[in-house]
Amino acid sequence: MRTKINQRNDQFNQAIHHQDGHALSLLYTGEAVLYPPKQAIVQGREAIAQFFNAVFNMGVCKGGFSTKDLVIAGDYAFESGEYFLGNAEDQQLAKGFYMYIWQYVEGDWYIINDIWND
Repeated sequence: MRTKINQRNDQFNQAIHHQDGHALSLLYTGEAVLYPPKQAIVQGREAIAQFFNAVFNMGVCKGGFSTKDLVIAGDYAFESGEYFLGNAEDQQLAKGFYMYIWQYVEGDWYIINDIWND
């Protein structure tokens, strides 16, 4: 199970590199919720894709997410770690901590809650 979640995290990082909000949204359940810092919550795949596309329009094209803790309990997993986001000039635009709640649905892991700080 850890290997599958690590693969999903690799897909997340690749989608950031390709600035692909749609690909990112497919890593979330249809009812998933983002809790971005100092902003309104974002719910559902379409809204999540729009949110990430807006982030990419601000210049984000690089990122790294480093898992510090991962606990799997049945069909749910709880992941926390550190992240950074950067632009094409290698400037750091954001850095902080994140927490995902994953759900195992029909053979794969999807994020159902995503919260982070900066």
